[in-house]
Amino acid sequence: MAALIDTHKEEIVQAAGISTQVRRGGKGAPLLVIHGELGLPGWLKSFDIIAQDREVIAPSLPGYGASERPDWIMSVHDLAAWVSWFVRDNKIATPVDVVGFSMGGWIAAELATLNPAIFNRLVLVGPMGVKPREGEIFDYFLEGGMTGIRRNFLAPDSCEEFKRFWGRDLTQDETDAVEWHRETTCRIVWKPYMHSLTLPHFLLSIAVPTLIVQGEKDAVTPLDCGRMFRDVIPGAKLETIDDCGHMPEMETPARFAEIVRKFLG
Repeated sequence: MAALIDTHKEEIVQAAGISTQVRRGGKGAPLLVIHGELGLPGWLKSFDIIAQDREVIAPSLPGYGASERPDWIMSVHDLAAWVSWFVRDNKIATPVDVVGFSMGGWIAAELATLNPAIFNRLVLVGPMGVKPREGEIFDYFLEGGMTGIRRNFLAPDSCEEFKRFWGRDLTQDETDAVEWHRETTCRIVWKPYMHSLTLPHFLLSIAVPTLIVQGEKDAVTPLDCGRMFRDVIPGAKLETIDDCGHMPEMETPARFAEIVRKFLG
Protein backbone atom coordinates (compact mmCIF):
# COMPACT_ATOMS: atom_id res chain seq x y z
CA MET A 1 0.00 0.00 0.00
CA ALA A 2 1.30 3.45 -0.87
CA ALA A 3 2.08 5.64 2.14
CA LEU A 4 -0.53 8.35 1.67
CA ILE A 5 0.12 9.81 5.12
CA ASP A 6 3.01 11.75 3.54
CA THR A 7 1.44 12.41 0.15
CA HIS A 8 -2.14 13.48 0.82
CA LYS A 9 -2.97 17.03 -0.16
CA GLU A 10 -4.00 19.74 2.27
CA GLU A 11 -5.46 23.01 1.04
CA ILE A 12 -7.75 25.92 1.83
CA VAL A 13 -10.88 26.11 -0.32
CA GLN A 14 -14.05 28.20 -0.26
CA ALA A 15 -17.41 26.77 0.78
CA ALA A 16 -20.42 29.03 1.33
CA GLY A 17 -17.99 31.94 1.48
CA ILE A 18 -15.99 30.33 4.31
CA SER A 19 -12.27 29.56 4.05
CA THR A 20 -12.14 25.82 4.71
CA GLN A 21 -9.25 23.48 5.45
CA VAL A 22 -9.49 20.25 3.45
CA ARG A 23 -7.36 17.11 3.40
CA ARG A 24 -7.58 14.79 0.37
CA GLY A 25 -5.87 11.56 -0.52
CA GLY A 26 -6.29 8.54 -2.75
CA LYS A 27 -8.01 7.96 -6.07
CA GLY A 28 -11.40 6.62 -7.03
CA ALA A 29 -14.97 7.43 -6.13
CA PRO A 30 -15.16 10.20 -3.52
CA LEU A 31 -15.77 9.44 0.14
CA LEU A 32 -16.75 12.50 2.18
CA VAL A 33 -15.67 12.47 5.84
CA ILE A 34 -17.51 14.57 8.45
CA HIS A 35 -15.45 14.72 11.64
CA GLY A 36 -16.72 14.91 15.19
CA GLU A 37 -16.61 17.34 18.10
CA LEU A 38 -12.84 17.01 18.63
CA GLY A 39 -12.05 18.24 15.14
CA LEU A 40 -9.75 16.33 12.79
CA PRO A 41 -6.20 16.13 14.18
CA GLY A 42 -4.67 15.06 10.86
CA TRP A 43 -4.64 12.41 8.17
CA LEU A 44 -5.54 9.10 9.84
CA LYS A 45 -4.16 5.63 9.18
CA SER A 46 -7.69 4.39 8.50
CA PHE A 47 -7.97 7.03 5.77
CA ASP A 48 -4.77 5.61 4.31
CA ILE A 49 -6.31 2.17 3.96
CA ILE A 50 -9.63 3.38 2.58
CA ALA A 51 -7.77 5.62 0.13
CA GLN A 52 -6.44 2.57 -1.68
CA ASP A 53 -9.56 2.68 -3.83
CA ARG A 54 -11.31 5.91 -2.80
CA GLU A 55 -10.60 9.60 -2.85
CA VAL A 56 -11.02 10.49 0.82
CA ILE A 57 -12.16 14.12 1.22
CA ALA A 58 -11.96 15.37 4.82
CA PRO A 59 -12.83 19.04 5.43
CA SER A 60 -12.46 20.71 8.79
CA LEU A 61 -15.91 22.02 9.68
CA PRO A 62 -16.33 25.77 10.29
CA GLY A 63 -14.75 26.60 13.64
CA TYR A 64 -12.42 23.59 13.63
CA GLY A 65 -8.84 23.24 12.47
CA ALA A 66 -7.81 26.05 10.13
CA SER A 67 -11.38 26.69 8.91
CA GLU A 68 -13.07 30.00 9.66
CA ARG A 69 -15.88 30.18 12.21
CA PRO A 70 -18.66 32.49 11.05
CA ASP A 71 -21.09 33.92 13.59
CA TRP A 72 -24.13 32.52 11.78
CA ILE A 73 -23.30 28.83 12.31
CA MET A 74 -24.94 28.03 15.63
CA SER A 75 -26.43 24.55 15.30
CA VAL A 76 -26.07 21.10 13.77
CA HIS A 77 -28.78 22.07 11.30
CA ASP A 78 -26.57 24.98 10.17
CA LEU A 79 -23.59 22.65 9.76
CA ALA A 80 -25.68 20.19 7.75
CA ALA A 81 -26.67 23.00 5.39
CA TRP A 82 -23.03 24.07 5.16
CA VAL A 83 -21.91 20.53 4.23
CA SER A 84 -24.35 20.53 1.32
CA TRP A 85 -22.81 23.84 0.19
CA PHE A 86 -19.32 22.39 0.55
CA VAL A 87 -20.28 19.50 -1.73
CA ARG A 88 -21.77 21.85 -4.30
CA ASP A 89 -19.07 24.53 -4.23
CA ASN A 90 -16.26 21.97 -4.54
CA LYS A 91 -18.01 20.05 -7.31
CA ILE A 92 -18.05 16.70 -5.52
CA ALA A 93 -20.03 14.28 -7.66
CA THR A 94 -23.30 13.18 -6.06
CA PRO A 95 -24.71 10.92 -4.85
CA VAL A 96 -21.62 10.50 -2.66
CA ASP A 97 -20.67 8.03 0.07
CA VAL A 98 -20.39 9.71 3.48
CA VAL A 99 -18.80 8.72 6.79
CA GLY A 100 -19.74 10.79 9.85
CA PHE A 101 -17.97 10.45 13.20
CA SER A 102 -19.72 11.17 16.51
CA MET A 103 -21.16 14.70 16.16
CA GLY A 104 -20.32 14.36 12.47
CA GLY A 105 -22.60 11.32 12.38
CA TRP A 106 -25.39 13.52 13.72
CA ILE A 107 -24.64 16.13 11.04
CA ALA A 108 -24.68 13.45 8.33
CA ALA A 109 -27.96 12.00 9.58
CA GLU A 110 -29.52 15.47 9.77
CA LEU A 111 -28.47 16.15 6.19
CA ALA A 112 -29.75 12.76 5.02
CA THR A 113 -33.22 13.66 6.30
CA LEU A 114 -33.14 17.06 4.54
CA ASN A 115 -31.35 16.36 1.25
CA PRO A 116 -31.18 12.60 0.61
CA ALA A 117 -30.17 13.09 -3.04
CA ILE A 118 -26.63 13.94 -1.85
CA PHE A 119 -26.05 10.46 -0.43
CA ASN A 120 -25.18 7.11 -1.95
CA ARG A 121 -24.28 5.17 1.21
CA LEU A 122 -24.04 6.42 4.77
CA VAL A 123 -21.76 5.27 7.61
CA LEU A 124 -22.41 6.68 11.10
CA VAL A 125 -19.63 6.05 13.62
CA GLY A 126 -20.59 6.35 17.30
CA PRO A 127 -23.27 8.85 16.25
CA MET A 128 -24.68 11.47 18.58
CA GLY A 129 -27.97 13.24 17.97
CA VAL A 130 -30.41 11.04 19.90
CA LYS A 131 -30.92 10.88 23.66
CA PRO A 132 -30.07 7.35 24.80
CA ARG A 133 -32.65 5.34 26.70
CA GLU A 134 -29.82 3.81 28.74
CA GLY A 135 -26.86 5.83 29.97
CA GLU A 136 -25.84 9.39 29.15
CA ILE A 137 -23.70 11.00 26.46
CA PHE A 138 -20.42 12.07 28.06
CA ASP A 139 -20.31 15.74 29.09
CA TYR A 140 -17.10 17.15 27.63
CA PHE A 141 -17.45 20.39 29.54
CA LEU A 142 -17.23 18.96 33.06
CA GLU A 143 -13.53 18.14 32.66
CA GLY A 144 -10.45 19.53 30.95
CA GLY A 145 -9.90 19.15 27.23
CA MET A 146 -7.39 16.31 27.40
CA THR A 147 -9.62 14.36 29.80
CA GLY A 148 -12.33 14.38 27.15
CA ILE A 149 -9.92 13.33 24.42
CA ARG A 150 -8.59 10.42 26.48
CA ARG A 151 -12.12 9.23 27.23
CA ASN A 152 -12.60 8.60 23.50
CA PHE A 153 -10.16 5.68 23.70
CA LEU A 154 -10.41 2.41 25.60
CA ALA A 155 -6.63 2.37 26.13
CA PRO A 156 -5.20 5.71 24.95
CA ASP A 157 -1.63 5.08 26.09
CA SER A 158 -1.35 1.95 23.95
CA CYS A 159 -3.06 3.44 20.88
CA GLU A 160 -0.61 4.49 18.16
CA GLU A 161 -2.93 7.14 16.74
CA PHE A 162 -3.52 8.70 20.16
CA LYS A 163 0.21 8.80 20.79
CA ARG A 164 0.86 10.29 17.35
CA PHE A 165 -1.42 13.27 17.92
CA TRP A 166 -1.72 13.70 21.70
CA GLY A 167 0.83 11.45 23.41
CA ARG A 168 3.21 14.25 24.39
CA ASP A 169 3.20 17.71 25.92
CA LEU A 170 1.13 19.85 23.57
CA THR A 171 2.39 23.20 22.35
CA GLN A 172 0.48 26.29 23.38
CA ASP A 173 -1.06 26.52 19.90
CA GLU A 174 -2.22 22.89 20.12
CA THR A 175 -3.68 23.45 23.59
CA ASP A 176 -5.47 26.55 22.33
CA ALA A 177 -6.88 24.54 19.41
CA VAL A 178 -8.32 21.93 21.80
CA GLU A 179 -10.10 24.68 23.75
CA TRP A 180 -11.23 26.46 20.57
CA HIS A 181 -12.85 23.22 19.38
CA ARG A 182 -14.55 22.79 22.76
CA GLU A 183 -15.91 26.34 22.53
CA THR A 184 -17.19 25.76 18.99
CA THR A 185 -18.84 22.49 20.03
CA CYS A 186 -20.45 24.19 23.02
CA ARG A 187 -22.03 26.81 20.74
CA ILE A 188 -23.46 24.13 18.48
CA VAL A 189 -24.72 21.34 20.76
CA TRP A 190 -25.02 22.70 24.29
CA LYS A 191 -28.81 22.81 24.64
CA PRO A 192 -30.16 20.24 24.52
CA TYR A 193 -26.80 18.60 25.11
CA MET A 194 -25.52 16.49 22.20
CA HIS A 195 -28.96 15.45 20.95
CA SER A 196 -31.90 16.73 18.92
CA LEU A 197 -35.52 16.70 19.97
CA THR A 198 -36.64 16.29 16.35
CA LEU A 199 -34.04 14.05 14.69
CA PRO A 200 -35.43 10.77 16.14
CA HIS A 201 -38.72 11.48 14.37
CA PHE A 202 -37.06 12.21 11.02
CA LEU A 203 -34.65 9.24 10.91
CA LEU A 204 -37.42 7.12 9.44
CA SER A 205 -37.17 9.24 6.26
CA ILE A 206 -33.55 8.24 5.53
CA ALA A 207 -33.75 6.20 2.34
CA VAL A 208 -30.10 5.27 1.66
CA PRO A 209 -28.18 2.17 2.78
CA THR A 210 -26.89 2.96 6.27
CA LEU A 211 -24.32 1.29 8.52
CA ILE A 212 -23.74 2.24 12.15
CA VAL A 213 -20.30 1.37 13.55
CA GLN A 214 -19.57 1.63 17.25
CA GLY A 215 -16.87 0.56 19.67
CA GLU A 216 -18.23 -2.01 22.11
CA LYS A 217 -16.59 -0.10 25.00
CA ASP A 218 -17.70 3.36 23.87
CA ALA A 219 -17.54 5.65 26.92
CA VAL A 220 -18.72 8.79 25.11
CA THR A 221 -21.83 7.79 23.15
CA PRO A 222 -23.73 4.89 24.79
CA LEU A 223 -24.28 1.85 22.61
CA ASP A 224 -28.00 2.46 22.99
CA CYS A 225 -27.62 5.45 20.63
CA GLY A 226 -26.31 3.16 17.89
CA ARG A 227 -29.18 0.75 18.51
CA MET A 228 -31.71 3.58 18.25
CA PHE A 229 -30.31 4.68 14.87
CA ARG A 230 -30.37 1.07 13.68
CA ASP A 231 -33.91 0.47 14.87
CA VAL A 232 -35.39 3.57 13.23
CA ILE A 233 -33.50 4.02 9.93
CA PRO A 234 -35.07 1.59 7.43
CA GLY A 235 -32.74 -1.32 6.70
CA ALA A 236 -29.86 0.06 8.80
CA LYS A 237 -27.30 -2.32 10.27
CA LEU A 238 -25.18 -1.97 13.40
CA GLU A 239 -21.68 -3.41 13.70
CA THR A 240 -19.77 -3.22 16.97
CA ILE A 241 -16.02 -3.58 17.38
CA ASP A 242 -14.76 -5.49 20.41
CA ASP A 243 -12.22 -3.95 22.79
CA CYS A 244 -12.65 -0.50 21.28
CA GLY A 245 -13.82 2.88 22.54
CA HIS A 246 -15.50 5.82 20.86
CA MET A 247 -13.00 6.29 18.02
CA PRO A 248 -12.59 2.99 16.12
CA GLU A 249 -11.20 4.94 13.16
CA MET A 250 -8.16 5.67 15.35
CA GLU A 251 -8.10 2.83 17.88
CA THR A 252 -8.64 -0.06 15.44
CA PRO A 253 -7.86 1.54 12.06
CA ALA A 254 -7.40 -1.67 10.06
CA ARG A 255 -10.58 -3.29 11.37
CA PHE A 256 -12.56 -0.08 10.94
CA ALA A 257 -11.34 0.43 7.37
CA GLU A 258 -12.18 -3.19 6.53
CA ILE A 259 -15.76 -2.73 7.73
CA VAL A 260 -16.22 0.52 5.80
CA ARG A 261 -14.67 -0.78 2.58
CA LYS A 262 -16.81 -3.92 2.69
CA PHE A 263 -19.99 -1.89 3.20
CA LEU A 264 -19.19 0.62 0.47
CA GLY A 265 -18.30 -2.12 -2.00
